[in-house]
Amino acid sequence: MPMKCKVCESDAQLFAKSIVLGQYEVDYFQCSDCGFVQTEEPYWLDEAYSDAIARTDVGLVFRNNNLSRRTAHIIVNLFNHEAKFLDYGGGYGLFVRMMRDLGLDFYWDDKFCTNLFAKGFEFDLDKHTTYELVTAFEVFEHFSNPIEEIENILKISKNILFSTEILPQNNPKPHEWWYYSPHDGQHISIYTVKSLSKIAEKYNLNLYSDGSSLHLLTEQTLPPELFNSLCHSPIEPFNKQSLLQNDYSKAVFSLISRHHNNFITVNESNEYSTKNPTILVDGVFFQLYQTGIARVWKSLLEEWTKNSFAQHLIVLDRAGTAPKFPGIRYLNITSYDYDKTDNDREILQHICDEEGVDLFISSYYTTPLTTPSVFMAYDMIPEVMGWNMDNPMWQVKHEAIQHASAYIAISAYTARDLSNCFPEISIESITVAHCGVSSTFSPAQSEDVNSFKSKYGITKPYFILVGAGNGYKNGMLFFQAFSQLASSYGFDIICTGSGGILASEFRACTSGSSVYMLQLSDEELATAYSGAVALVYPSKYEGFGMPIVEAMACGCPVITCPNASIPEVAGEAAIYVKDDDVDGMVNALCDVQKPRIRQALIEAGLAQAQKFSWTKMADIVSSSLINASLLSLKLKEINVIVFPDWSQSEELLGLELESVIKAIATYPDSQKTTLLIYTSNSSTGDAELLLSGITMNLLMEEDLDISEGLEISLVSSLADIQWQALLLRLSSRIILEHEDKAVLAEFPIETLPACELENFINQLCVL
Repeated sequence: MPMKCKVCESDAQLFAKSIVLGQYEVDYFQCSDCGFVQTEEPYWLDEAYSDAIARTDVGLVFRNNNLSRRTAHIIVNLFNHEAKFLDYGGGYGLFVRMMRDLGLDFYWDDKFCTNLFAKGFEFDLDKHTTYELVTAFEVFEHFSNPIEEIENILKISKNILFSTEILPQNNPKPHEWWYYSPHDGQHISIYTVKSLSKIAEKYNLNLYSDGSSLHLLTEQTLPPELFNSLCHSPIEPFNKQSLLQNDYSKAVFSLISRHHNNFITVNESNEYSTKNPTILVDGVFFQLYQTGIARVWKSLLEEWTKNSFAQHLIVLDRAGTAPKFPGIRYLNITSYDYDKTDNDREILQHICDEEGVDLFISSYYTTPLTTPSVFMAYDMIPEVMGWNMDNPMWQVKHEAIQHASAYIAISAYTARDLSNCFPEISIESITVAHCGVSSTFSPAQSEDVNSFKSKYGITKPYFILVGAGNGYKNGMLFFQAFSQLASSYGFDIICTGSGGILASEFRACTSGSSVYMLQLSDEELATAYSGAVALVYPSKYEGFGMPIVEAMACGCPVITCPNASIPEVAGEAAIYVKDDDVDGMVNALCDVQKPRIRQALIEAGLAQAQKFSWTKMADIVSSSLINASLLSLKLKEINVIVFPDWSQSEELLGLELESVIKAIATYPDSQKTTLLIYTSNSSTGDAELLLSGITMNLLMEEDLDISEGLEISLVSSLADIQWQALLLRLSSRIILEHEDKAVLAEFPIETLPACELENFINQLCVL
């Protein structure tokens, strides 16, 4: 019975039979179109792979030795040899080790074989690392589903250098050609040039081949004979520093960390090469809603354009909905869809990778896959109120919380709720940045109030409600109280920010009064506040309560409930009523009309509003973001820095750094300390290698207590704004005998205390 070709899906006819693994009679089928040869469904593979590498593969070392030098020759001539590479189906990792020894940053992946020679350099799909090229040597013939496997590789890179023997033109059967290797049972897919061309065509790639066993699928268009020439020409020597020393350093630190309880942790990833840390802001909320959170982010962006912080930002503009400010760079991307959140994370991560983003923050809970992010908490209403957490919006919110490296909350109460709902987040780790109030919200002139009332036909004194509804907004409390107000017929009501139709249960409480359902601009809202008898805001929960401070800034008395963050915002400048006390609300509606009480509320409210500004919030948020960009330094209670002169001999450097590390590490409270070592122009790899030797020496001292870990972070060039943030966290600089004087002259460290090592240890003892 014919099969379908696993490459081009044409009919494949019975071609031959052979005995596999010395016991199974297996049918081989050949495609009538592309010539691809495949076995029947390979039910014997578990047995065939009982040894991942076939016992007959005696040429493994010889092949890897030759392929490593030939591959390096091809990479240097065709690809970016400074990039990362992956060996797919990498066997024991011998090829990866050889390539790294040649100075090429190769990584290993193999689902069948144990990694023996490339430990520590395993492929991690979750990291979404960009790979210039994937190699796959003697792998394609093992694919039971070639197209599926090749598609998996193409997700990693669009360039594949691979080896597999091409079926000779005489079309041999299994007993006529050694490469079928039926005694091992692992070669189940045999390719022709035409079948490889079909694969290239399917994925819009170019195929280049040496005509025999070495092939390249690539997006590049190469001169016709270039690849074939590189496969056969003499291998030219190239000068590239081996990664052997760096890899040894990493291996040593991994060993130390595993066996000695993280005695010293080196922050190898924190090597800053840019003078401007890049922060990606997802303006997704502007696409979703135009409520208070949109006001927060519009105000923050506007404030940042007034200082140099804007230069660090890239704002994602979802479908053209983000407000535009000069000095901020925007990237247009597609709309957010809660049904496609996984795809959105991949898009965000791709942007982060392409733009070299250091930190991500979303206006509403989106996250990339791996780039560090900061979560901004506006409220914890769904969690506290017991809403349905299966809602995709709240699922995304929780994923964002768990992904985040740092946290900001718009009120201290929201910070406490965030910590209570997620106990692993300490309250001390959450930065509180109160919302502000813009200059638009200020007392309006009486003629402006009269014009506003005339425009909307308002003839009576009025109470104003913002966002009043059922549920936690608790609008019913006001309307029930209003219906019991003896003079209710003498007042009208303005409702804004809550849709265009008044709920029937609310309207039943307003007999004799008009209710105006208005959508107001900020300017009109400020005027409406200025002319109102009071803002009534009976909410059961607020993350901040922006209408409260905006009304106060306009000289409008406020009646509210002492719930959640509201007392934090309103202070002593409001009339408070319990959220279920109708009689108390009736009394408040009466009291606010009394001149003495009213004037006191206006004056207190104006003073209270002065405590909140967008400038202050923008400064706090920007500082928090910059501090988050330094999280990988693992700063602690005590942070000290040294500036070694890396031009000195390794022996001098080693002795001096060893004395510093030993002195701090043997101090009883070393777990409270982070030692930062400035690497200057030295590579991180060289610094790690030196520290690995120092660490090994220290670990061999029997009297050294290594039960708790001192943190060590290597620091390279930081941006000015990062240095300013770091200096605020540094306790002192330890003076070395051999310091980098040129670097010290450049840095603004005049205010940083400096002391000799002995004096520093004495200070620690005092502390």
